[in-house]
Amino acid sequence: MLTIQRIEFRFNVSLQEWTGIYFVPVSLKKLGLRVQLGHPAGKYCLLPQKAFNDDFTLIHTNGIHEIGLDYCGCETAERHVKQLLRTAWFPATSTDPRTAATFTILEQYHLLSFESKASGYEFYHSLAHLTDNTGLRPRKDRYEAFMRIVREWRHLKMLKRAGRGHDPAGVGNTKSGECAVLCPACPQPGQNLPDKWEEAPKETSWLYGLFLAIDANFRLKRRMVSKDSTDPGLSRGWAYFVEETTYKTYLQSHDGTLQQKSTCSSHNAVNMADTKVSQGLAATGVGTINCTRHNMKLPNGVGDLQKGERHVQQVAKGDWH
Repeated sequence: MLTIQRIEFRFNVSLQEWTGIYFVPVSLKKLGLRVQLGHPAGKYCLLPQKAFNDDFTLIHTNGIHEIGLDYCGCETAERHVKQLLRTAWFPATSTDPRTAATFTILEQYHLLSFESKASGYEFYHSLAHLTDNTGLRPRKDRYEAFMRIVREWRHLKMLKRAGRGHDPAGVGNTKSGECAVLCPACPQPGQNLPDKWEEAPKETSWLYGLFLAIDANFRLKRRMVSKDSTDPGLSRGWAYFVEETTYKTYLQSHDGTLQQKSTCSSHNAVNMADTKVSQGLAATGVGTINCTRHNMKLPNGVGDLQKGERHVQQVAKGDWH
């Protein structure tokens, strides 16, 4: 029998219990360890409240852990979600959360996804194998919860870096494209252009010109697995993608517009747009408007494509910019 009197909670603790015949892995929760929120380390709460159904999973850099979690139930206690956030744990939901990811693992995956292009599926299951690489102790699948956390984390990071928390009117006052990062080398009025640049003579006015290009990627297909009403976007056109509802309304108003054939040699993206298989696809690709010299996307310059590289879709993105 093992009695825990005092132990500092660490995520890398790996314990084994002797059954009389062999050792078996055992969690700190099973040994009676409780993690108390809302109080300094080592302090006890007189009115602890267990997590929902006493079932809580924490995703950290070295694995996926089942822990015994107690919230503070004192009269001055904060909401459960806020208690988790003050511990640097991001909950998967705001109502009776049963899963959280540490800020450390979210920062790690945020950078890793950009540098290595690792998918969320691969990253999560790497953590699952790190927890138990034998497959003999299957754990509850928290993949969907983890991806929901990642989505919200990136959205909040975008708002933070755009300074939206300082707006007295709140985040809802964010304007279209306001969170996008502008190309620092391209001419930006009021930022890197001299005074009276509009009055420059014709022989030097080209120095202040903005060169744009239209590009598309037809490998970025998205299946019709959901709809906007059940899976709405978080930013509503605040960064690079156009606002979805207005964009689709514009496309529907030009649904009967015939696509002009391209005179470019073998430009199949346009000429064969209506012949390619698009059944079951919500988007057949992604179109972008970039600065030609530095390939940076313009605010509200990215949108989904339907049936190839239709001109009306590129015009729509240009209108919003």
